[in-house]
Amino acid sequence: MLYTDILDPNTLQTQVARVQMAKNNAETIANALRKRICLEAPTASPVLHEQALAQEFGVSRTPVRQALQGLAYERLVEVRSGVGTVVSPLKAEDRQRDIDLAFALLKVAADIEGDRPLSVEANAYIVALERQVSAAKEMNLETNFAIRSTTLSIITGEMSSDILANALKAALWRLFRWRMAEAAETGSGIDGRLPEVMSRMADATRIGTVRALLEAQSLPSDEG
Repeated sequence: MLYTDILDPNTLQTQVARVQMAKNNAETIANALRKRICLEAPTASPVLHEQALAQEFGVSRTPVRQALQGLAYERLVEVRSGVGTVVSPLKAEDRQRDIDLAFALLKVAADIEGDRPLSVEANAYIVALERQVSAAKEMNLETNFAIRSTTLSIITGEMSSDILANALKAALWRLFRWRMAEAAETGSGIDGRLPEVMSRMADATRIGTVRALLEAQSLPSDEG
């Protein structure tokens, strides 16, 4: 490409489109891998090969690499010397620390976000999800994941600080993996906390603030 091409509107538009496409591809891949990881046995740590993933998703290795970098930040995967990128296993000795970290960030976020109003879209999604959970006697793990993934997007999407939202997203993905593991053990696909959390989130919509939504994630039963 000539330097003069950079100033050409058509060339610039093409480059922007390519960057946006790569970003969209990376997020699509990341979402698919998050689901795969959360449905894995918690102690499993399979290797994620870039080339194999690129072939699976029909893309170059660039968006795959971007997706894996994002998942590494969320502590869903890790890079091991001589091995490559593997799913980070859950370790029993880390469970309480992971919970404490998530709730500490939720408290900080609640204090910073304060009483800003929730969006109309967030209210509607939360009410609909709560009804779905409260009506369910059983729920497969894929549906459980979809609900938790959606609630995470709602929570972080309502936050005004991208830095804090990204940090909280990483902590909540770790926490949700623990919840998914617990749900798998029950056989119903629902861990005992999900209905209560969704009920508290629905209550938060009546208060109507971001603070209330963030505070709804913490349950007394999680302490200690």
